[in-house]
Amino acid sequence: MKYLLSVALLIFSLSSFAGSFVVDVSGMSCGMCVKAITKELEKTGKVEKINVSLDEKKAYFSEKKGQKITDNEVKSAIKKAGYSATTIARKN
Repeated sequence: MKYLLSVALLIFSLSSFAGSFVVDVSGMSCGMCVKAITKELEKTGKVEKINVSLDEKKAYFSEKKGQKITDNEVKSAIKKAGYSATTIARKN
């Protein structure tokens, strides 16, 4: 069941976020990790539709209309939360 939920979230994330990001995150181990990463990404003011998956160790989000976020800003936000962004992929 957990696997099916992860697959469904991945499909939803990739299909509904135009100009979206998929970020591999290392160091996550609990729900508080998910909340911390979400909070720091929100603080940038440049992203929306954030979905952080503990099972997949990934963060999915899209840029707000008219906003651009750099890879360094993404890495910095995740680092402020206490984790590392190991891979950042842009999906258009």
